[in-house]
Amino acid sequence: MIQMPKAYDPSSVEPRWYDEWEKAGCFQPQGDPAKPPYVIMIPPPNVTGSLTIGHVLNNTIQDVLIRRHRMSGAPTLWQPGMDHAGIATQNVVRRSLEEQGIDYRALGREAFVERVWEWKEKFGGTIVRQLRTLGCSSDWTREVFTLDPGLSRSVTEVFVRLYEKGLIYKGQYLVNWCTGCRTVISDEEVEHQDETGTLYYIRYPLAEGGGHVTVATTRPETMLGDTGVAVHPDDARYRGVVGKTAVLPILGRPLRIIADHYVESSFGTGALKVTPGHDPNDFLLGQKHGLEAVNILEPDGRLNENAGPYAGRQAIEARGEIVERLRLEGLIEKTEPLAHAVGHCHRCGTIIEPLLSAQWFVRMAPLAAPAIEAVRAGKLSFYPERWEKVFLHWLENIRDWCISRQLWWGHRIPVWYCVGDSACLLECKQPIVARTKPERCPHCGSSNLRQDEDVLDTWFSSWLWPFSTLGWPEDTEALRRFYPTKALVTAPDIIFFWVARMVMAGLEFTGKMPFDQVHFHGIVRDSIGRKMSKSLGNSPDPIATMQRYGADALRFTMLHLTPLGGDILFGEEKVDLGRNFANKVWNASRFVLMNLGEGGPDAVRADDGPAHLESADRWILSRLERARDEATRAVDEFRLNDAAHAIHGFFWRDYCDWYLEM
Repeated sequence: MIQMPKAYDPSSVEPRWYDEWEKAGCFQPQGDPAKPPYVIMIPPPNVTGSLTIGHVLNNTIQDVLIRRHRMSGAPTLWQPGMDHAGIATQNVVRRSLEEQGIDYRALGREAFVERVWEWKEKFGGTIVRQLRTLGCSSDWTREVFTLDPGLSRSVTEVFVRLYEKGLIYKGQYLVNWCTGCRTVISDEEVEHQDETGTLYYIRYPLAEGGGHVTVATTRPETMLGDTGVAVHPDDARYRGVVGKTAVLPILGRPLRIIADHYVESSFGTGALKVTPGHDPNDFLLGQKHGLEAVNILEPDGRLNENAGPYAGRQAIEARGEIVERLRLEGLIEKTEPLAHAVGHCHRCGTIIEPLLSAQWFVRMAPLAAPAIEAVRAGKLSFYPERWEKVFLHWLENIRDWCISRQLWWGHRIPVWYCVGDSACLLECKQPIVARTKPERCPHCGSSNLRQDEDVLDTWFSSWLWPFSTLGWPEDTEALRRFYPTKALVTAPDIIFFWVARMVMAGLEFTGKMPFDQVHFHGIVRDSIGRKMSKSLGNSPDPIATMQRYGADALRFTMLHLTPLGGDILFGEEKVDLGRNFANKVWNASRFVLMNLGEGGPDAVRADDGPAHLESADRWILSRLERARDEATRAVDEFRLNDAAHAIHGFFWRDYCDWYLEM
């Protein structure tokens, strides 16, 4: 008789079998080479990351898809890898150095980057080890990192090709600046939070004839960068002042009063202070009317010399002094509370400041056009379908992508400048864009060259992920065999960061869609609907949960709770469902094996075919086939919770409650 412990202990089963499978090469592409391969590229986790409940959901879904197709006999690849996470990683190492009393800037770029690599080798990649604990069957022999030489080469190749095609340029524009991370960030990385502030009504005196124009603002400190006042052309209150000049309080700068349909007459006083150097809409308004753009901020958030007596002060600190001075001069007409959305950096929480600076951009409209056409032609399926409209709307209204970041960790921009003598500088105005460092300036022959200080946005390497991981731009066997991939599984919050850009890059550089299915799963929330967050303390540690319940229990629970595209209300106590199911499978197996006698499974007669089946046997086999068909169809349609319900219902109700009892 086969002996099994009465209680199921996942800690004695899961690691042992996972290790055996990995050592046996079960996670590597095998199967019938005549069948088309099934490929999923893992959304590369940050090298600084650790496993969250969101990661558990995302990777469990991918693993189910991979294992289902691996079992069907198709050559299957789940490509793993990590992202260098430029801002996040630099911040982690910077803070570590500060705790040691070391200013990272004093180290210099080269020494600091060496420290980051040391940190990466020692502490990075924790999440990869945790994904193994979760049971993810990626082909770990192919694991890559976005700063690996091969992937770095693909990044450089793409930059050069886009530049040569006229799709990369450098320009002076207003960008989203994080004074905490000290770098530009993208529109999609700005989180808007509702805050209650104060709306200040400030009188701007007219230069001639007495009187004033009152403007309303929530940030009086930004008035130091004002270069105009705008009103609506149909606003009867201001017909007599359009074309005249107002005087900026404190600094005395003359401000031209202009009329533009952009102004909302119903907001505030109907008169808008125009700050082209500190507001994206004002920047466009200033360009339209020829107003100067005055920058008042330093990269660290301090006011610069253009702020007059407040130079050197943090902008938020100067606000109180500015308001007090305006009160003393009788220029505050009134104040009132105002609820408004304020942009914050999603990494460090610092308020985002618009900053006028020179940055590198990609012209996105020419890249978006083929992607729009491909989606409209049905070459990309979305699960749920509603995301197609969101996807297309963003592509149809796409803005140029700011790709430069003021960091030291990342892919250095492959641009050099001639820094020869003064005569040489007059001749060498064009940047030198090259795949490798040029020996000499092509314009004057000087060998004194300086590389651009900035690095590329982390997403500039991530948008190449489906093919850079397979060896592109080389024509590798892996690229020919596994590209295009099949499915992408991700959360919808990176639909623009990553998904749309991968589609554009795939079409531009390979002529093929990088995948033909995108499954957007929901967001994991706590039992009262709040998004899981370390700051809220409502996010359980998945590793501790797996130690308590087992990886399979957690995985099954997550799938059982997850409707297609819907958010998940999760609490650790819900993992009892998965643990109870695992125990049910164990106990049912133990019961069967104990009752097979001394011979165990080998004692079952070889000729026990359909003719020897009793009615109960025929019934349970029919229920099995029905459950298998239902679960397989549900998995293929990304209805993972329906698949989990079908399996749970069959085994618990049909097999255990009825068949074993019979």
